[in-house]
Amino acid sequence: MIEVGRKVGTVGFPMARSRVLAAVDVVELTEAEDSLPKAAIGYKWRAEAPSTVGFTMLAPRALVETPGPRTAVTGDRSAYGDLKPSSENVALFARAAAFARAVEARAMVLVTPPSVSPAPSSVAQMSAFFAAVDRGDMDLVWEPHGAWEHERAAAFAREHGIVLAVDPLRDPPPAGDAAYFRLPPFAAMGSRMGVYDLERLAEAAMAFERLVCVFATARALDDARNLKSLLAGGAVEPSDEESEDGGDDGDEEDEEE
Repeated sequence: MIEVGRKVGTVGFPMARSRVLAAVDVVELTEAEDSLPKAAIGYKWRAEAPSTVGFTMLAPRALVETPGPRTAVTGDRSAYGDLKPSSENVALFARAAAFARAVEARAMVLVTPPSVSPAPSSVAQMSAFFAAVDRGDMDLVWEPHGAWEHERAAAFAREHGIVLAVDPLRDPPPAGDAAYFRLPPFAAMGSRMGVYDLERLAEAAMAFERLVCVFATARALDDARNLKSLLAGGAVEPSDEESEDGGDDGDEEDEEE
């Protein structure tokens, strides 16, 4: 379950793993999206990470999309995807949950494509899936795409005990004690996030006792550092455009892996 406190970090590792783990509170692991690691790998990653850093994880893509011919799956390939309550999907979720427990992930994030729609048949299928899987004490986080209106998605999440992932710069977070902010690549338009947007994020974050905020922006680690600073009462570092020389700010070694 998402812990009490406001945890800020990145989606995946936008640069060297050691640098990210030294700077953030949480990382949303993306490795399970296409190839689910074994639980033993999860135990290893948890042991190697600082105790101050927590994890969430992106759910396997095969839960929400029919796997392609090159994706290794067991059973009927057509039974995967679209959050069907099939034995194949339920078993895949159980394996993902085992990895989540090993790495001590606080939440599993399900990002659904437009094919998982608010049509009655799709909604009924989703409801059956969430009733069929054993989530234990782990939060499920859902980021819908496609025809879902924000209020309809929030209502579905509330009905099923799910945390709706939101970009609070675009949609208001549903009321409650827990929230999951997920900032997509286009949120910062290719550079660091500006002070105004970071202050809006900080204001939205203060409404929740339990919060995870992760950035998938172009300068994700910078954005995470700056939001952490604001939440702690500090200042935001100037963006490249705001620096005196207009050049890089000394992060040359922060290259992607």
